[in-house]
Amino acid sequence: MRGHRARMRLGTHYRWVLTSALWPSNGTAPRTLDVGSHDGFWLHQQTPRCGTRVGCDLAPVALYSDIHYVKCDGRSLPFAEGAFELCTAWDVLEHVPDDRALLGELSRVLGSGGCARLSVPHKQITVFPAAAMPWLHRRWAHSIRTGYTPSEIRSLAEASGFAECTVIPLEVPWFRALYLVASLIWSLSPPAGRRLVTALARRDAAAGWGPKGMLLVELRKQDQPAAV
Repeated sequence: MRGHRARMRLGTHYRWVLTSALWPSNGTAPRTLDVGSHDGFWLHQQTPRCGTRVGCDLAPVALYSDIHYVKCDGRSLPFAEGAFELCTAWDVLEHVPDDRALLGELSRVLGSGGCARLSVPHKQITVFPAAAMPWLHRRWAHSIRTGYTPSEIRSLAEASGFAECTVIPLEVPWFRALYLVASLIWSLSPPAGRRLVTALARRDAAAGWGPKGMLLVELRKQDQPAAV
């Protein structure tokens, strides 16, 4: 496990700290599906009282015994309608050619009133120095799209059958200013890198809204009346 943590992705750790600060657990135990889960780290960090935890990925790394791993494409999920209460996809949507198909599948496998939470880069994300952005987009595998605007996300959500869409545009100034420094430290000294990235994520969670950073998205399905 120690060796694995040394190889953990910087972005995975950053998003876990950031989303945990902005969406703290409320003690519930939903059946949860994480699309693009890789090794299931985010799922593994959830409360032990969490219900079924399923991680799906094109190439899953089965690391944790409390996660059920499924190899599949998020655009064609092998689950029944309404199988989950919470679906997540952290920095996945921008890599999918048919992003509407992925959101449609999340909507299908969510139960009545279910929630999907996503993170995506803002379409105008800029990391210091700005001249490095073409290289960073290649590093982040942004070959399909670099990100989204809030209005693009809302349009996708509506077309995919979600009743509610909340978009939080985050400035993430610390991540954008120090990403290259953090990336270097992460590669040279993983423990120091994790401490730095944790501090950046916590500061960014408190920094508030703004453009040129990232979008956190919460989508909800409409509650359906119980059958009589």
